[in-house]
Amino acid sequence: MRTLSLITKNPICRILLIIIIIQPLILIEITVLRLLHTQIVSSIQVVHGKTEQININNNNEYLARVHQPLSSSILRGIIIFYPHDQEIAFLPELLWLYRSWIEMMKTEPSLWRTDLVIYTGIFTLNLQQLGCIYNRIRTNKSESPQCRVFYYQRIHLRDIQNINNTDNQLYQQIDINRSILLKTHLKTYEYVDSINIVTECYPSFAMYDYIVRTDIDVFLTPYFGHFVPYNDILLVGRGGYSTNFNTGRFRRIARDMNWLYGNITNIGSTWYGSPRVAQRIANFTLEAMLYLSINEFTQPERERKLGILVCCFFQSPVI
Repeated sequence: MRTLSLITKNPICRILLIIIIIQPLILIEITVLRLLHTQIVSSIQVVHGKTEQININNNNEYLARVHQPLSSSILRGIIIFYPHDQEIAFLPELLWLYRSWIEMMKTEPSLWRTDLVIYTGIFTLNLQQLGCIYNRIRTNKSESPQCRVFYYQRIHLRDIQNINNTDNQLYQQIDINRSILLKTHLKTYEYVDSINIVTECYPSFAMYDYIVRTDIDVFLTPYFGHFVPYNDILLVGRGGYSTNFNTGRFRRIARDMNWLYGNITNIGSTWYGSPRVAQRIANFTLEAMLYLSINEFTQPERERKLGILVCCFFQSPVI
């Protein structure tokens, strides 16, 4: 009792005692929270990205269904767009992502391989110093994980008339008509390339069982080294991008486009699933981008001048 009394009177000891008491509670809460939003199904053999079907309760349709085939051979690719013409701004983000990729792989099962796949316009010195290899696809499952760089030309920099004559387009499937539309209507939208790499560069990542399409400013946690999506499910982040007004507007636009699922909103920028499913979603995304730009935006909005107009309006003197 005397020892306990001394501990409770010492401020530092009191703090340590509180930490010891609440730490297990925090860990329990984190575990419960993760389980509330994740359903880990039984480990199943994965062959070429295909898994065996099992019955799943429909009540869990909004849970993230994952499984852990730790003894299977799994190929994964982290897919990012890297704007070489803005390297000063984005290099620090890439370096942190690269470091988290290295650390994550320390926890991976021995038969798993995860490549970092970068699409950019120039194989810069910084990318070379990271040990990345250029325009070389993965050819087998036993090759060590690699940072792979593939040539990709940004939409707003494309010479549409000569795009087929570019020697570097080794692993791209370029839709010329859509490239013209994207450059015409979305050349000022900085994020179009992050989606377009998934639609055009499928030959460079088709060999992976799973890909993660994401932004540069992310970190891969150790937990990522132990799970994959179940079957053909595409896991996505839950962004906070919309308002009730816009959600209703998107439902109307979805009906106008003859889409069936206008109630699915706030899909985040990170996608985790099979290459085939991700490419289909990317194609739908570009279709929606073009539709919105052509049919729902005014000319100042398309040209990113709305903020300038509003600014000038409020700065004008009232006469």
